[in-house]
Amino acid sequence: MDASTPAPRAADACSRLLPALLLCLPALASAQGEEEAVKMAPVTVSDTPITPYTVDDTAATTRLPLSLRETPQSVTVVTRQRMDDQNLQSMRDVLDNTTGIYSYAYDTERVLFTSRGFVVDNLLYDNIPATTVFSTGSIDETIDTAMYERIEIVRGATGLLSGAGNPSAAVNLVRKRADSRSFELASALTAGSWDDYRAVADLSTPLTADGSVRARAVGVYQHRESYQDFYSNEKQAFYATVDADLGPDTLLSLGYDYLETQPQANTWGSFPLFYSDGTRTDWRRSITTAADWSFWNKRTETLFAELAHRFGNGWSLNSTLTHRELGGDLALFYMEGYPDRETGEGLLAYAYRSRESGQMNALDLYAKGPFELFGRKHELVVGASQSRLKLDGYLFAAPEELPGTGNFFEWDGSYPEPDFADEGARITRITTDQTAVYAAYRFSLADSLKLIAGLRHTRWDTDYFDAYSDSQAFVYKEHPTTPYAGLVYDFLPQWSAFTSYTEIFKPQNKIDRSGSFLEPTTGQSLEVGIKGEHFGGRLNTALTLFDTRQDNVAALDPGIDPDTGAPYTVPGRPQTQASINVDGARSRGFELEVSGQPAKGWDLSFGWSNFSLEDPDGNGLNRYVPRTLVRTFTSWTPQGAWSKLTVGGGVNWQSKSFATVYAPGTDGPVATELEQSPVTLVSLLARYELTKNLSVQLNGNNLLDRKYYVLDEYGNLYFGTPSSGSVTFNLRF
Repeated sequence: MDASTPAPRAADACSRLLPALLLCLPALASAQGEEEAVKMAPVTVSDTPITPYTVDDTAATTRLPLSLRETPQSVTVVTRQRMDDQNLQSMRDVLDNTTGIYSYAYDTERVLFTSRGFVVDNLLYDNIPATTVFSTGSIDETIDTAMYERIEIVRGATGLLSGAGNPSAAVNLVRKRADSRSFELASALTAGSWDDYRAVADLSTPLTADGSVRARAVGVYQHRESYQDFYSNEKQAFYATVDADLGPDTLLSLGYDYLETQPQANTWGSFPLFYSDGTRTDWRRSITTAADWSFWNKRTETLFAELAHRFGNGWSLNSTLTHRELGGDLALFYMEGYPDRETGEGLLAYAYRSRESGQMNALDLYAKGPFELFGRKHELVVGASQSRLKLDGYLFAAPEELPGTGNFFEWDGSYPEPDFADEGARITRITTDQTAVYAAYRFSLADSLKLIAGLRHTRWDTDYFDAYSDSQAFVYKEHPTTPYAGLVYDFLPQWSAFTSYTEIFKPQNKIDRSGSFLEPTTGQSLEVGIKGEHFGGRLNTALTLFDTRQDNVAALDPGIDPDTGAPYTVPGRPQTQASINVDGARSRGFELEVSGQPAKGWDLSFGWSNFSLEDPDGNGLNRYVPRTLVRTFTSWTPQGAWSKLTVGGGVNWQSKSFATVYAPGTDGPVATELEQSPVTLVSLLARYELTKNLSVQLNGNNLLDRKYYVLDEYGNLYFGTPSSGSVTFNLRF
């Protein structure tokens, strides 16, 4: 569709889609034949994996429930058991142990994730798109895993369900459900290195005698110090849900979750890498530039309601309504410069104070089920969604001149807190509306050959003001159509070959010399591979070759305006240079994955990924991201007399990476390249069942105590976490 063509109004699109959905269900029911009508059992939800480290199916790619072997994309599922075995408490813990995913950070609170070299910016809750972190453009690393049954990661372009984003990956959080008709209680108390204390309680109970109404609540409290001087963080999380069987085939779910983190003495940026004479620094890993008054509090609250109805012919109709509140309150301190090797002086101080708030409302409605065509059974999902995201930010100015930092060798964080302004000035005002209709078909071309085809049409409207991007507000609209195609061929009873083509788009706020917004960035992923399902589905294997591209990337317009003799500027904005769209980046590589239970009592997860990322001229991009990652973990529970013992461990390995950093020079900072050599991290697990209801678990990480840098694109460096350990007492009734 041409950009000048008026997009259909959201209400019109939904009003046409909903009657079509309702009308097609009876027709499809009839097509199935009366002899195929089946009386469905009461609606229940169970996310229990068929083995501890794998699942029987996932709907993370198309909303159709497919086994990993039937899914024509690269997918990893991190199960509840694996999170418990490795003591993976946060989103970052999970993704740092996921095939093909790498994380880095600008400081203690701004973490970014990458897949295939691109930033991961798509987050979903039960397949419903959610917000990313505005300060990073990536997903929130503070999300606590205690509230989720499993976490699904789909790599590549994921525009069919995600809407807008990068061709990197989408992370889908599958919530725990109130699916128990009896009382259950699980609790865990953990004590770890650097005074890290954590308590988790998970309670399930029926609310009616017959169990038709059930409730579940999860609570988390954690307070931890850090290997970094002065830093501490307090986390509070709560999740509650009620599932009610309104009838034998209708389920109503209501839920609420809350997450708040309160870090203190957090960093903003990195530490000095060079002395003023140009020689390299060599700090201890506890080094920090934080002031003791700095903080970066974050809060998220979510209300959701879901209604699902199953028809007697295998079809179901599902709707989800979500309301999410976001809040942030921060006061930050930053040092810049090169300290004198002898006196430790020479660093400049900066301070920042702001408050942020936002809210997101989303509605999603879809139907899915089987239908018959040309004598064969096929599957269809069709749906519509609408969301609105509003973000506001206010800056409380700091004094223009701040006192010096003194001798950095004696830094103890006791810098005087600046007198920030009482009144805040608006720095952010963003409202984004996204409306979409989508459909995906799974055609059975033959018993051994399945075709999946999908399409999503999106209307994206944004009213945007960000003082750091442009001094003026602007409004822009896009309405792209995103295709999806996949083919799966079963060439042996346990083996399938697949190929897929997926797309995604991302609106951008850059303007060309004519005053028009640039077309959205586009991402495409082409994948081919082989997947296996072994031992009755207990073990899954996959080898994926991918070619992922991102085009229409904004770049400064190199043209010269003949009237001014200077580069072209945006009409009406003489201080803003015009932009053009250019071809962007190409990532090619492979991902090899094995997960499940090859033998009774033995569970494993193995992932090996490699990619090359280059611009159109063949130059390497984002070299601060390691090109090769290996993620492994295994656990073993012996049979017989030692069955109460579980032991395990893992090795994570990453190849070398590079960053451009700046050293002092005679005429100003001089760019130089810093190399981080390959990193090997070793972890161990030991768990013993003291009684039927009580177990004790030991975890250790980076047991070789490897000292290494984590790099980023701006030359901010920090040290990876040293050797650490924890003990957890698990109690279940």
